[in-house]
Amino acid sequence: MNSSVLELLPGNPSVWLLISARWLRSVAQGVLLVDFTLYLRTLGWTSVQLGGLFTAGLFFQIVLILLTGPLVDRLGARPVLIFISILQGLIALGPWFSDAPFILWTCSLLCGFGIGAGASSGPFSPVELAWLGRMVNPAGRGVLYSFSNMAGFAGIGIGAFLGMFPSLLAGRVEGPALYRTIFPVFSLVLLLSSILVFLSREPPPREESGPSLSGQRSRAEENRLLRRLVLANATNGLGIGLFFPLLAWWFSVRFGKGPQSLGALFAVNYLLIAAASYLTARLSLVVGIVRSVLLTRLAGLLMLLILPMSPTFGMACFIYVLRSVFNQGSVGSRQSLSLNLVGEKRHGLAGTIHIVSTQIPMAVGPILAGALFHAGHTVWPFLLAAFFQGTYLYLYWTFFLRHDPNLPPT
Repeated sequence: MNSSVLELLPGNPSVWLLISARWLRSVAQGVLLVDFTLYLRTLGWTSVQLGGLFTAGLFFQIVLILLTGPLVDRLGARPVLIFISILQGLIALGPWFSDAPFILWTCSLLCGFGIGAGASSGPFSPVELAWLGRMVNPAGRGVLYSFSNMAGFAGIGIGAFLGMFPSLLAGRVEGPALYRTIFPVFSLVLLLSSILVFLSREPPPREESGPSLSGQRSRAEENRLLRRLVLANATNGLGIGLFFPLLAWWFSVRFGKGPQSLGALFAVNYLLIAAASYLTARLSLVVGIVRSVLLTRLAGLLMLLILPMSPTFGMACFIYVLRSVFNQGSVGSRQSLSLNLVGEKRHGLAGTIHIVSTQIPMAVGPILAGALFHAGHTVWPFLLAAFFQGTYLYLYWTFFLRHDPNLPPT
């Protein structure tokens, strides 16, 4: 239980290639996290229009996630990841050529511009979870997923830092032209990530031998746990969607900040979350996944309630970073628990359910938050988000404590 997290990671080169590919994609997400909302603001988009776009984008990413499962069953994980990377890399060039609403909507829906705030891999995610899950035993998955998420958060942090300086690529220009050059950079990074996936090797599904963490459960019991996972994740997703996708807009309007300030904020934020992912992985080895999630996210919940009351930009940044560190450092541990609810042959299903059950209600949030912000109710989205995330913690504790893979069975 006191082993170093790094000592528990596998030495398979394909693990590191996959994690490196995710890191590259996260760098691209981080740049867009800072600059895409600001780019649309320079084009005159309102908070309602942004909320509508991000809601539609989240729903479309869900559709892509649902499509990857059957494709992986037919083609394998490796070709699917390569295909998605190349396709998104090419589509991302669209806004470089035109700022027409149809082009922006189409490219944003297909590539998930500006909605990668949680370091999510979008349609890549269930494929990566199943692929990485084959490379370690059940008890080690939380560590591996935490490390993968640490790489994702670190990539977003670096990308956010790069997003502070759009003029380095665009030169001495103002308005929409300042941000257009980020799109070919996004495209190039995704194409580079596809090369790393191409160099990796996909293992066959491991045969389960002897009792596993889910080996004593019937199919009906697994399905019951998956239904509980859907209910818990739905409350979490709605809480996230009510404030997170429009957070850059809120900081920009509330405190009048531009790309340098927001880029610095998100860069520091996600680099600290990366460190928190490592620390939470260690904590989960000692007290278990469910207890570590409850402890850290209760602290994050308190920060969320305080955030909209912040009188200054500096105070808001400090509270927001604390909230993110406590809240998002447990992503990898929660992914591990979700997959360990079922046998290994159903990991693709469990991974898809874990992501989709969070993202469908998350997709409803931005349009509601955009309408509330537009009506002048700038505190209500945060309060509603806190209510739903508090409900999530109660359900998570009630449903899954006795199914924690890092605790002895009771």
